[in-house]
Amino acid sequence: MRKISELTLLYVEDDNELRAQFVRVLKPMFKRIFEAEDGVKALEMYEKHTPDMMVVDINLPKMDGLEIIEHIRKNDKNIPIVILSAYSDQEKLFRAIKLGLSDYLVKPVPHKKLLALLDEMALTHEHKINRQTVIVLQNGYSWNKDDKRLFYAEEMILLTKRERIFLDCLLKQVDNVVTFDSLANLLWENEESEVAYSSLSHLLKRLRKKLPEELIENIYGEGYRITSGGDLY
Repeated sequence: MRKISELTLLYVEDDNELRAQFVRVLKPMFKRIFEAEDGVKALEMYEKHTPDMMVVDINLPKMDGLEIIEHIRKNDKNIPIVILSAYSDQEKLFRAIKLGLSDYLVKPVPHKKLLALLDEMALTHEHKINRQTVIVLQNGYSWNKDDKRLFYAEEMILLTKRERIFLDCLLKQVDNVVTFDSLANLLWENEESEVAYSSLSHLLKRLRKKLPEELIENIYGEGYRITSGGDLY
């Protein structure tokens, strides 16, 4: 789990004195803080540095906070963003919610309140990302979908290239049977059927020694499958 001290923050506020005050308080908590005083500069900083989180004032010169978020959300649906406003504007608030806003704070915002909110946002975001990228299997095993790695607790289990391809194929089709033919063609495209099936059998025998018992189910005469008995995200 990444800590807030490992994250970067983009702080967008046109009041130089107020921005400097908050950055001074938040700086020790983050890996790095980027600053912008208007909407155009904010987008430039976002595209250049791709921060992990953002704090954006709703009223900015050149481009307001909601316009910035609308632009960012076209390509980035996940970055946590909190909007700051000098007043509670219901119309703008409803518009902000539709943009996937993490939170909305009315100024003046106490330093401790903003820091606590950012800490909570970072934790929530990390859980969300993990749910998108990690499949939790049985007995403490897990599979990272992005880099195709198998773990037991925090320890990575070494797999051959074909073992990774085999597992990835089954885990992309959880609860569905993947046929012998499709697996054999995927792993040994240019081999004759008998050779491919024999190789597949040997691969599975080796792989079962690295996995929880009964994780991979052999469907007689059809193929293999992994069922959603574990917590699959």
